[in-house]
Amino acid sequence: MELQVQVLLWFEAGHDVLWIPIVEVGDEPDAIVRAQAEADALGKPHLLQSIEEFARIPDGVRGWVFPAHLDDTYAVALRIGSEVTFGTLRHPVTGEAISFRTDTESAVGFAPPPLAAQPQSTV
Repeated sequence: MELQVQVLLWFEAGHDVLWIPIVEVGDEPDAIVRAQAEADALGKPHLLQSIEEFARIPDGVRGWVFPAHLDDTYAVALRIGSEVTFGTLRHPVTGEAISFRTDTESAVGFAPPPLAAQPQSTV
């Protein structure tokens, strides 16, 4: 199913949808400090209650998108001007799909807290 259709169906089903900004860490000596500053500037995740609310996510910033009751996603949204596009991310070396829960941070010295086990939804 096309990602845009999937996102529309989440809203149609009455789900609140999270948009969580993706902050990339480069390989420069101060990359972690710069990434932390960018994350602070972007703020907290956005809770969206309709497809129209994608208009308020930061311009030019990719973010994970998923129903608030789930804990993982492969869907990514990016707003440039008035256009929002949906896609997925792939590891630049392996080509494997990257999800919200894929560990991409331990290699730069930051590990997110472990996720508590939760029942999964099939939405």
